[in-house]
Amino acid sequence: MSKKSLLIVASLAYDGIETKENKVDNILGGAGTYLCLSLKHFDNNCSIISVVGNDFKSHDLKLLKSCGVDISGIKIEENDKTFYWSCLYTDNFKERITTKTELNVMANFNPIIPDEKSTPDILLLGNLHPEIQLSAINQIKNKPSAIILDTMNYWIKNYWDTVKEVISKVDIISINDEESEMITGHKDISEAAGVLHSMGPKFVIIKKGKHGAELFNYEKRYTTGVFEVDRVIDPTGAGDCFIGGVSGFLSQSDEVSFESIKSAINYGTSLASFNVEDMGIKNLLNLSMNDIEIRVNKLK
Repeated sequence: MSKKSLLIVASLAYDGIETKENKVDNILGGAGTYLCLSLKHFDNNCSIISVVGNDFKSHDLKLLKSCGVDISGIKIEENDKTFYWSCLYTDNFKERITTKTELNVMANFNPIIPDEKSTPDILLLGNLHPEIQLSAINQIKNKPSAIILDTMNYWIKNYWDTVKEVISKVDIISINDEESEMITGHKDISEAAGVLHSMGPKFVIIKKGKHGAELFNYEKRYTTGVFEVDRVIDPTGAGDCFIGGVSGFLSQSDEVSFESIKSAINYGTSLASFNVEDMGIKNLLNLSMNDIEIRVNKLK
């Protein structure tokens, strides 16, 4: 049986992260990086479409390639810099303040999906500008078994009409409870899920931070907890690891269904739990599938 193909469209970036105890700058980040480091644990043919600048380090490209991901779709803009983003976490990680956003190469990025990558089994739209997500969807020449969407409050607030159009075209949406309320006007997440279903997605995942996540498939509902870690060091990228784990599991499943997504969420939750235990991507670099499955089994 041939491996399923998974196409990622997501940002690559350099990040600056400041917490009460730690401060780092210009470290490798972006949704695409966290997704690649999560997806490397699953058996599929994975490719990424993204863009970087002339400052993107060769060893960072090698790291992405070492994940088993086809990086030929990463465009290098020789006359511009890589997307840069920095943040400050306050009040024991209850608030994240974006301190700087330099779009650089992302400002004019138009993803070009080559013919050989235009019929993926799964299309994963990482957290980035909805115009880019929409462009990617419109270049796909088949009906994937799943189009999976991650987005955030910034895009919902500033580009609502485009976000709404993207939502109408996807099968699975993964957002947090604040974002679901922004979109639907409902604080009750079961009511919010109903509105989101009516907008298009068959499956709705609503993340509730330290209270876990809930999966909805119309009348079906599944609630899962989090894996409690001893200490949170840096939550940056946790949502990307979560949806990366979900997508990775689905890419090696026989079908995309309520039951398979239930199992997939445990893998996403496990990966996210490892990610928060160190700064940036550090804790993902030497992770094994055995490590991940130990936590999956404890979640079960």
